[in-house]
Amino acid sequence: MTSSSPESFLPLKPIQIGILDEAEPLKAVATWGAIGAEAVLTQCYPVHISLFHQSFDVVAARLEGLNYAATLQDHGIRVLMVRDLLADALTPKTSFKKEGVISAMLKKAKAVQDQYNTRVQDSNDLIATLVEQDITRYGEEKALSLNQALSIDPQLPLGNSLYGRDHMNVLLDARVVSRMAKDIRRHEVGLYELIYQQHLARHKTITIPSDETFEGGDAYIHNGTVFVGVGTRTTLGAAVSIYQDLKPQLEQYGLKFAIVEDDNPFGRSFGEQQESMHLDTFSNPISRKEIAVCVEEAQRRKIRFLNTVNGTTAISNGLGSFIDYLEKTEDNIAVISEEEQKGFGCNFLLKGENPDGDCTIFVPLRMNTETNNQLERMGKKLVYTNLLESTKGYGATHCMTGQLLREV
Repeated sequence: MTSSSPESFLPLKPIQIGILDEAEPLKAVATWGAIGAEAVLTQCYPVHISLFHQSFDVVAARLEGLNYAATLQDHGIRVLMVRDLLADALTPKTSFKKEGVISAMLKKAKAVQDQYNTRVQDSNDLIATLVEQDITRYGEEKALSLNQALSIDPQLPLGNSLYGRDHMNVLLDARVVSRMAKDIRRHEVGLYELIYQQHLARHKTITIPSDETFEGGDAYIHNGTVFVGVGTRTTLGAAVSIYQDLKPQLEQYGLKFAIVEDDNPFGRSFGEQQESMHLDTFSNPISRKEIAVCVEEAQRRKIRFLNTVNGTTAISNGLGSFIDYLEKTEDNIAVISEEEQKGFGCNFLLKGENPDGDCTIFVPLRMNTETNNQLERMGKKLVYTNLLESTKGYGATHCMTGQLLREV
């Protein structure tokens, strides 16, 4: 499979959804795919707006995204490449001219850099190059409509769309639609939803109340429990709402529901908030009863369980830290150092545990040698995806992947 054949990724039939455990074999996902000029424009903003960790080579990240999707498909996983599908789904506007769209993007890039006194090296050339690559990939009308929708129409460009887990989360047989906490990410959800509505089989969706926020990286199902992170991106009220919607299914499957709570998230610096923004940035299952975790962050987080008492949702107190709980319930814990956690050591993607117990993990970076060596000592097979540029935004294989279906 090559990056010049996007049709290879188009779904042949609607995709079923469902996840009962993060360790079950992964069958279908969504990724952004061929990131484009929207990420160059996003880098023109200061970090507190862009949310990007550092500047990165978008042309190289584009190839990484395509290769990553191909790697997943080579491992038997169905892949929805959302950006490609958007190019097909958006109504082409024949009135758009290449020179006009590129000119509008360059004007926006200059205005933003002048306003915030930021500089993106060779931004004009990069934008023009990436638009041309889109034209080659999609045809001119579709490419121009796509770039208009991602970079010009929204007030803030949608470069963070690369991190495709955050727009939703499949829990049991329901899909929770995210309500993003940060301005630059809110408009992404509607575009992802357009594709999900077209390409997923009928399923239950859960919406978050308008005064709450939830992001997909803040939840997973592991070892008989639905865990939801509560911190800077996901509110307690959102977690309670999800619990109440899932309650019949929790009873059906005999699952518990817990929050992993930072009770003072905004008492931390912006950088510290980013480093542990979601549950999957500091913890990640590696089999049915094994987990990788950064102990320092897990010690800070408190675990509380939700139950229904006399028809009212009750939240437990005084159960200790997340790491205290894991030490009692897990067969093995892979301890991830703070240094490697900050380098996305926890943010890998588990392909799943086979009936014979074998586990394959898609690892974002080779440089996290302590983490990678530990996982291999625990018997895990590592597939290196080499996301050197993509991870400089703020996320890795787990953040970049919207998981849709896991089943034995």
